Amino acid sequence: MSRTAQLEAGTTATGKIYCANCKNCKLVPSAVGDDTRYVLRVRCAAGKWRKRLGDEKLYKYFTVIRRSMDECDAYEPMGDENEFLQELKRSLPINDEVYG
Repeated sequence: MSRTAQLEAGTTATGKIYCANCKNCKLVPSAVGDDTRYVLRVRCAAGKWRKRLGDEKLYKYFTVIRRSMDECDAYEPMGDENEFLQELKRSLPINDEVYG
């Protein structure tokens, strides 16, 4: 399958869709402690990340590079996947950082 066909189908050569490269993957602050401090979390604006009971699942920002799906009807790529993911790996923190 050509690279163009893979992008149109929403998959890569590995057969996975990396959520970090999707326009629906959003960075949101999540309060900790006294509400003046926060950590960064990611969520799917299309509502594809759900817990078993139906609540929305938030993931730690530094783990976003690991989030992938075999298929997703809401996947909207933001550009060249390999280039974007390599740059993201270089810039992501290695653990949770508290801001505020």
